[in-house]
Amino acid sequence: MTKETASGYEKNYEGLTRFLKGHDFAANNARLGLTDAEGGGAVVNFLGRDYVITEEGVRALDGKPSRPNDRSILIHYAISKAGGEPGKEFLSLHQLPGHIRGNRDPGKDILNKELVRRFEGASNPDFERAAKKVGGTFLGEHPSGGKHWHFDALPKLHMRAVFSEADDEFPVDLRVFFDSGALDHMGFECLAFLNGCLCDALVEAHLGKDD
Repeated sequence: MTKETASGYEKNYEGLTRFLKGHDFAANNARLGLTDAEGGGAVVNFLGRDYVITEEGVRALDGKPSRPNDRSILIHYAISKAGGEPGKEFLSLHQLPGHIRGNRDPGKDILNKELVRRFEGASNPDFERAAKKVGGTFLGEHPSGGKHWHFDALPKLHMRAVFSEADDEFPVDLRVFFDSGALDHMGFECLAFLNGCLCDALVEAHLGKDD
């Protein structure tokens, strides 16, 4: 990521903080599954890290730097007008209700190409270590093949990933899915960024950058 690109993401986050001014956290936290923060605001676990969201912005409670896209997603979620529970079916971003259909390879698209590249040569134990660092729960073997993982990315918005290590015939593969109610909480563009947040967190965990 270039400085110019990083600056753009940071500016996007800074622009979103205006929506937190005067936000009634107390009236909305329970509906979204957020925990009330002492002194006002909300506390949430996002991809293995705890954050506090206040009228001033978003910060990680571990005191370490956080990605601007992660902070932006947390603002979008905190001000969401949605309710309800996560959907029980898991679909790729392009399979979600209302999206134009036609994706020939569900869950495997351009959003995950960098993730697949960074895990090239990785084994199942490698991915297991990374997934656990970002709050993943192992579900077992996926019916289509590969190791199946669940992520409570946000309290009411869940994700899953299926990882297959390379063998003599096929390269490493990784597919990402959202619960079928994801669009109740965020639009397609935000979900694409959320997909990227999970990918970035997994890659950093795999490379040991968060140790």
